[in-house]
Amino acid sequence: LVYAQAFPSPTSPARPPDCSLPVLKTRQFRPRFASTPAIMPVGNPAAETPTVEREQLPPVLLSRPLSSPFHDALASKFHFLKPWESPLPRDEFLAAHAGDVRALLCFGPNPAVDAELLACLPKLELVVAFSTGVNHIDLAECRRRGIAVTNAGNAFTEDVADYAVALLIDVLRQISAADRYVRRGLWPINGDCPLGHKLGGKRVGIVGLGSIGSAVAKRLEAFGCTILYHSRSRKPSISYKFFSDVTNLAAESDVLVITCALTTETHHIINKEVMLALGKDGIIINVGRG
Repeated sequence: LVYAQAFPSPTSPARPPDCSLPVLKTRQFRPRFASTPAIMPVGNPAAETPTVEREQLPPVLLSRPLSSPFHDALASKFHFLKPWESPLPRDEFLAAHAGDVRALLCFGPNPAVDAELLACLPKLELVVAFSTGVNHIDLAECRRRGIAVTNAGNAFTEDVADYAVALLIDVLRQISAADRYVRRGLWPINGDCPLGHKLGGKRVGIVGLGSIGSAVAKRLEAFGCTILYHSRSRKPSISYKFFSDVTNLAAESDVLVITCALTTETHHIINKEVMLALGKDGIIINVGRG
């Protein structure tokens, strides 16, 4: 059994197939922010904006450092509050800015936006997640406090689908394995690296046929794969064979592609029974969130 994963995860992936982000019933967030200019400034706006002027911009709390492109694009419009740059302990830093912060930007799952953090920000009205997943945000507490929550939606669907197919081709054709074999000097000692396998004709079971799962299926169909899927319910508009049980899906698949997110319903959905059903030559590609 070969396992490939997009990112390290301490638990099995989990999103019930075709699961969507819960809609928060909150009041509309009307920011008192400066209007966005039609043309972005050239160069590094953060470097060009004097400190005094920056402090007069609408304050936005960052949970962790932003990547340069995002930071540079937004730095001329918002005053970013960065706890990690302050000599103050985190709790004291938050207390010092508690009356000003109305928006929080989350870049990555850590630190978590939990009830303890939200209690430190009584004026908070908006949490913006740069990710699709919101597992790191206490949605119930945000709803209770009337805080709006946004995420990246389907912004990364195509990229994640590409990555899933790339992982599968790499494992089947042993591209990374062959590279390591040569770099370790094993070619002249042990001879040729074992050949890999073709992708065409493989039976691929997709666990979670949402937007990402569907994008993966579309790509793999072009390679001549047979697509099977597991979901909470059968999709009438889909011609792929449906399995209500993941173990039965694994038994008829050469490959399992996990495109669901971590929830209580899908926690450990890929268990020992599933892996035994898939068999010792099976492949698991995990691009699920969680």
